[in-house]
Amino acid sequence: MRFVSLIPALAVLFFSGAASAQASQASQAPQASQASQAWDVYANRENFFSVNLPGEPAMTQAPYKTAKGTALTARVFTAIAPPGSRLTGTYTVTVVDYTNAKDEISTAVDQARDAIKAKGTVKYDGLNNIDLHLTRRLTIETPRTRILAEILVAANNRLYITQAETALNVPPPAVFQASLQILDEAGLRVRTRTALGVPAGVTSPISAGGVPDESDEVAGLMTGAWRNAGGACESAYFKSGMRTKTTRGEQALSGTITNAGMTIAGQLIVNGSREGQFINPMTDKVIMLFDPQDGSRLSISAIGEPALGWPDVTLDLCPGSRS
Repeated sequence: MRFVSLIPALAVLFFSGAASAQASQASQAPQASQASQAWDVYANRENFFSVNLPGEPAMTQAPYKTAKGTALTARVFTAIAPPGSRLTGTYTVTVVDYTNAKDEISTAVDQARDAIKAKGTVKYDGLNNIDLHLTRRLTIETPRTRILAEILVAANNRLYITQAETALNVPPPAVFQASLQILDEAGLRVRTRTALGVPAGVTSPISAGGVPDESDEVAGLMTGAWRNAGGACESAYFKSGMRTKTTRGEQALSGTITNAGMTIAGQLIVNGSREGQFINPMTDKVIMLFDPQDGSRLSISAIGEPALGWPDVTLDLCPGSRS
């Protein structure tokens, strides 16, 4: 993974009411990742998770008080995407170990939820799932920013809270929001149906058959030839190819991007935590982020070499290119 080093942060967590946490370490604010750095998967074996981030995060610790007043510790991982990038904003993962407060796990998600709701106007609040884990998903808006949050409790007795805070005009950072994965002691992804951290009687939206592989649906949204608005389909900006797999075993589409006299061959990942990333299959590094809009439009942002510095584009599907 290619990460820029970050200066340790002054982390301040403030949860109103029963949920309160204040920063216990004072240091410098984390520097934004340099524009030349790409999003990649950050894995933390000690805290049993992996997630997509725009750089290696700064880690801080803060006291975390449960609804009953039990004193726990929150570990906060913070990475910043720089101004001027498509997904500029602040991205955090908070991990709280409830091993010493197992009898309070059933209220953990609602406590974190209430704290996040207090930050602004609630635009969405519902049950979802990630990797068969029941989650509480929130969208909060302030006068200037949007916060996308995901909250879950894993079988390892840990509360996980992810938050992406971006400007209102920044596209929702799907590359981060749905990328959280829980790891076991061997560092392997956990995909076991889990519904913890919620009161008795709360049912999971996960069906009896589990979560289906959505790679066919995602691939279908990005298959075809895609041109700049008003451009020619013969010289399409992106052309998809055959289905393939990455070196990590992820489902992908082969494809080429042509711009400024250069053609880049790569793989577009269509499932897992790196969904939407167009990578160099030789180095496994991300080159671009793909964001399908409505089935006939596709937004692309360059975030890695050799396309770094190319402007963001929104492409139109070439008629008949999916037949």
